[in-house]
Amino acid sequence: MGDVVSAFVTGATGFIGGRLIEALLERGVEVKALARDREKAFALQKLGIETITGDITDRASIKGALKGCDVLYQLGNVASWWLKDKSIYYKVNVDGTKSIMLEALDAGVKKVVYTSSLAAIRQPRGEIATEETRHKRDFESHYGRSKFLAEREILEIHREKGLPVIILNPGVVMGPGDLKTFGRTIIDLLNGRLKVRFFEDSMIPIVYIDDVVKGHILAVEKGRIGDRYILVGDNISIGNLFKLINRIAGAPIPDRQIPPSLIKFIAHCLEVDLSSPEGRLNLR
Repeated sequence: MGDVVSAFVTGATGFIGGRLIEALLERGVEVKALARDREKAFALQKLGIETITGDITDRASIKGALKGCDVLYQLGNVASWWLKDKSIYYKVNVDGTKSIMLEALDAGVKKVVYTSSLAAIRQPRGEIATEETRHKRDFESHYGRSKFLAEREILEIHREKGLPVIILNPGVVMGPGDLKTFGRTIIDLLNGRLKVRFFEDSMIPIVYIDDVVKGHILAVEKGRIGDRYILVGDNISIGNLFKLINRIAGAPIPDRQIPPSLIKFIAHCLEVDLSSPEGRLNLR
């Protein structure tokens, strides 16, 4: 990776973070990682990685942690589809991200790679989003809204204080080791535990994990400071994705289908505050 000697990684025990660390070590990069508890820290230490026990939501716990590092990979975030306490999305994804970015500034890190999400841009119905697409603030989830706000905070620090940041916007990341969110859906389909079909015509922008990791490496080598880069391999409907999995693995596709109107009604009940006046206007 050129003149990159050391990298600091948050979200190191996550799906993308774990694979990224493997790639960095293979390239001879010295890796330092943030872990929130001793058990996770011990697992990283067995790989020969220096660990810092702390939390991006507690800036005091990460004070000085990035000293001597060339690159920060900020992957630490909450990516759950639904949480009862919605404030967690903003505490971690927005406030926590801002804290680690300010630490990177103080440490004089040469480049910062922030792993955002395509949800922070959103793909409008019938359109293919690009890096120039402007979000219309019709947020589908608190996760998407929090990533949008995090990007806004980061770019403000970039403009006002010179944060050397590059933003990556992966789509739905898939591959071995994905045990959460959409990966869990695929696992349930493969094991016959998925009993119904849903949103078959909905398009999802998928990207393979190895391509996402490569994108993170290339961001440091060739990315332009202040720019964002979408990481997507293909746009495919959920129905066609299930058919592809059926063709490859023989996994049966459920006979029953949940009407989209029912799913939307349930989702509306769970996320009704997003459409409230407070939800529309409280955009920091």
